[in-house]
Amino acid sequence: MQSNKPMNWKSTLRRTLFAATLAAGGLAFAAPANAGNRALLDTLVANDVITEQQAANLRRQTNTVVTPNRGTVSELKIRGRIQGQFAYSDGSNRGVLADAGDYSSFELRRTRLGVQGRLLDDWRFLVEANVLSDTDLDSGILTYAAVPEANVTFGKAKPQFGHEENTSSASILTMERSRLTGLFNGGKPLGLRVHGGSGIFSYYLGVYNGQTVSTSRMARDLDSYLWNASAGFKLDEVIGNGTGLRFRLDYLHSDEATGFYRFEDALAASGHLVHAGFDLRAEYMWGERHNDGNIRGFYVMPSIFLVPDTIQAVFRYEYIKGDDGVALGHNRYADRVPGLFAAGNRYDAYYLGSTYYIAGDNLKLMAGVERAENRDASAGGTGKGRATTFIAGVRMQF
Repeated sequence: MQSNKPMNWKSTLRRTLFAATLAAGGLAFAAPANAGNRALLDTLVANDVITEQQAANLRRQTNTVVTPNRGTVSELKIRGRIQGQFAYSDGSNRGVLADAGDYSSFELRRTRLGVQGRLLDDWRFLVEANVLSDTDLDSGILTYAAVPEANVTFGKAKPQFGHEENTSSASILTMERSRLTGLFNGGKPLGLRVHGGSGIFSYYLGVYNGQTVSTSRMARDLDSYLWNASAGFKLDEVIGNGTGLRFRLDYLHSDEATGFYRFEDALAASGHLVHAGFDLRAEYMWGERHNDGNIRGFYVMPSIFLVPDTIQAVFRYEYIKGDDGVALGHNRYADRVPGLFAAGNRYDAYYLGSTYYIAGDNLKLMAGVERAENRDASAGGTGKGRATTFIAGVRMQF
């Protein structure tokens, strides 16, 4: 039955105007809200166009905009990562009197928070801090990027050395980087870098504070420098067919034995092949210490998606050999096993793991088991330390 109740034309007009405002994008509630949107909501409530409850619902559906403090900042993003994990490592010794124990731990492996953005048109910046019990600067760089073939960067960041080391911790395929990478990593020193590329070729040149990786000691009375050079080739477009193939050669030189870097000269040669769901990474490293002893080694790491873009399996084998008297240690958790023999100069390790990608590298679950052996390979040496380590955890970044 049709109602004879008179139409409230004022109410209808208000609703029509409100709907038109939304349709025209005046409020743009699908986009982040700002102070103007909130003021407009208050005005609509005051003029009896919408109710206070409707306004409250709309406020809850919108995001808060963080605006730069200076007008010269044309882009600003908040970034961060949380990585938590559990590890258990069980050790055993042969050829030595003491026996090894075991070790387990829950750990916030990395918790970082930072900002990145753009100044004017040609400047980029990034500041990221570790925010655990003690807050300290992890990375801080400023880049002049007007010329893609020759970007200039100053600040605290990693040198370009080693494929695995220069792959973000949010994107590595294993729970921990290889022992080889750990022995050769150059930290995050303060320095000046020039980098760029054209076509298939890229390069990286840098000079850093070789005395320390801490920003608390700046370049006053600096008596040690770390020099960096790198050349890379990206052959993806040359090969085609969706295949990615890259090679890179990296070099580091520390000019003083008093510096933080353990090698006088170090070389890293790496290759990375990607085709469909298959990925293969391999790397060789060589380093000579200031006392003429050297370390060399390699790893090979194939991986494959068992379920496209969702479940990935990875395997890694690494081998390291040091001169007599060189102690190679163990991986991060095996090194904490009480009494485990770690003074050997030959290291072999096998890692098998998997990753479940919930939202790509932004959120994923990882697990792996590694079997590592460090033994004395010098003449007459008998010492051997073996550890089996299980690690599982979650990786999140934003």
